[in-house]
Amino acid sequence: MKMLKKYSFEILIAITYIVLFILFPQKTLIAFKEGVILLLKMLPIFICVVFFSSFIAVFLSPKTIQRYMGKETGFKGVVLGAIFGTLIVGPLWILFPLFNTFLKKGARLAVVGAMIGTFAIKTPWIPYAAGFLGWPFMTITVVLTLGYGILEGILMEKILKHYD
Repeated sequence: MKMLKKYSFEILIAITYIVLFILFPQKTLIAFKEGVILLLKMLPIFICVVFFSSFIAVFLSPKTIQRYMGKETGFKGVVLGAIFGTLIVGPLWILFPLFNTFLKKGARLAVVGAMIGTFAIKTPWIPYAAGFLGWPFMTITVVLTLGYGILEGILMEKILKHYD
């Protein structure tokens, strides 16, 4: 019973695929193949993030994480988290284990929230985007997204007080 509860989402997806395969075998096979192709494309990024999360978990002490991302860092830590969020690349869903590692090591919820909030900005891509959209547009986008990410992190921490 515990196993069913733990893997209920995965079981639901499997049941959905079985029902769809019975109703629409051709389309379901195509969807399954597309899913496998997507998984294989994402696997290298996923493996890199797992290794990076493991590196942080083993080599970065809670003291180090707390010094730069902990409760005592105040607003400066949230801004640092927002800036760090702009440097992270890859799909967000793969990065959740990394964010969880930060939280377990003592990072403030506000810092991790700011990272997630500013993840939309990809610092290396800003000049590329500016080539299409213009520097004024990109500058405003970056400033607003950084501000939003910082605000998001602070609000998350205030709303989810039980993490403290």
